[in-house]
Amino acid sequence: MVDSMAVENDKKIWKIRTIKNYPEAHNHICIGEVLDITDFYIRLKCQTYHFRRSVNGPKDVRIGEVGIRIIPWNRIEVINEIEPAFKYSEAKLSLEADKVILSDGIFSFIVASSYDSRY
Repeated sequence: MVDSMAVENDKKIWKIRTIKNYPEAHNHICIGEVLDITDFYIRLKCQTYHFRRSVNGPKDVRIGEVGIRIIPWNRIEVINEIEPAFKYSEAKLSLEADKVILSDGIFSFIVASSYDSRY
């Protein structure tokens, strides 16, 4: 079993993209603080973002409530580590050059882009 104490001593903010069962499925992204890591799952306090293959702007991204979610390792496609000071619950979406950007006013990163629409 992975030592979850390491997580408690070192705050981590992760962007997790879950596996899609078929190409037409919505993309599901969770962004938030890692609370616990085990051999079987990751537990996050996070915000969720859901969007279809074609994203034309922030209006096409459905934002979920901040909450605690448990994501099994076998459902995770990609994990990106984000700056620990990123304020995910206060961040806003915007559109820049065909990319949907999430920014807290200090740190910014891509949530969806025209590249994502190919999948």
